[in-house]
Amino acid sequence: MDEQEFFELVSNDTRRNILRSIAREPKYLFQLSQELNKSQQSLQRHLQCLMEKGWIVREAVEGPFGPSRKIYRIAKNLSVRITLSQHSFEFDAFEILVGESDVKQSPPLDHVESLSRDLSINVLEALKTKDFDFAQQIKRIDTVLDQLGSIETFFLSRKLSITGELNETISMKLEGDAHRKDRELAYTIFSSSAPISIDLIQKEISTKRSELLESLRILHEKNLLPEKGIQLIDKLESTLSAKSK
Repeated sequence: MDEQEFFELVSNDTRRNILRSIAREPKYLFQLSQELNKSQQSLQRHLQCLMEKGWIVREAVEGPFGPSRKIYRIAKNLSVRITLSQHSFEFDAFEILVGESDVKQSPPLDHVESLSRDLSINVLEALKTKDFDFAQQIKRIDTVLDQLGSIETFFLSRKLSITGELNETISMKLEGDAHRKDRELAYTIFSSSAPISIDLIQKEISTKRSELLESLRILHEKNLLPEKGIQLIDKLESTLSAKSK
């Protein structure tokens, strides 16, 4: 993937929202239409564009009583890094391999430990160098960045693997369209690196506070609520109780 393709695809709000939605879980066209408040016809053009570029795939899912339906899912795991400064513009995109079939291609832990030792040596060497051979200095720093990238890719792969297991657990415990908003809430809580608040959740998921409280209780019953989510239940109960009075 080159930078032109990347910026063309993500420059469109609808395509970004499609990717954000199906990154959480695969979706049917009618589900995307309801969630994004867009007609199915208008979404098909964007979905086709994303499929042609290989970012998403469409698969047939057999129905229990009727014909098969088409579901959309993310095709590959990508990481993109953009560096913009007064002196340079750098774009780097690479695929992260995740899954049992890719285990052999991921560095083993002893390799990571060895790489960490080499990294420490190269970092010290790069920091101590104060000569006027700028090309050599840049080369040393690039070596350090490459080693950091290898370690980062290894742990990104591990993180995506664990996230995949978590999402499968959420889907299994909250099956069906009736639990769609409950699943969205669980994904939001677990994926957010920022402190979870009621306002943050309502920004991500359009829902009333009473409905949010009910969803939080369902997640708690299913053992899908971390400590920060349990605290929100108490806060919401107090807020709604005060309002009713």
